[in-house]
Amino acid sequence: MAKTGSASRDKKAKEVARGTLRRLAFPRDLRTRRTIQFELPEFLIFALEQRVTEANTDATDLELATLNDYVESELTNLITLRDIAELEAVAPGFSSAVQAWLNEIEP
Repeated sequence: MAKTGSASRDKKAKEVARGTLRRLAFPRDLRTRRTIQFELPEFLIFALEQRVTEANTDATDLELATLNDYVESELTNLITLRDIAELEAVAPGFSSAVQAWLNEIEP
């Protein structure tokens, strides 16, 4: 006989295993950084590395980019002004976190 709620736990475990994002019950500090892990096909990793190599051509030591820098930059390009407004409504402080990030990358 299954315990009450075990089906729900099993479903949540499967969602997490598939990479489904879940809303957290506690507030998040949107200004912090967090390390996450992705699995990508090797051809995509190679292509990203080549873009970083191209970006670093003729760059000074202070301008050198890493793979992390490149991926972060590309992902932020996916967020529109409309997204910022919508996400601010769901997570107050989102727009100030974006502004703080912009201030960090400004020379």
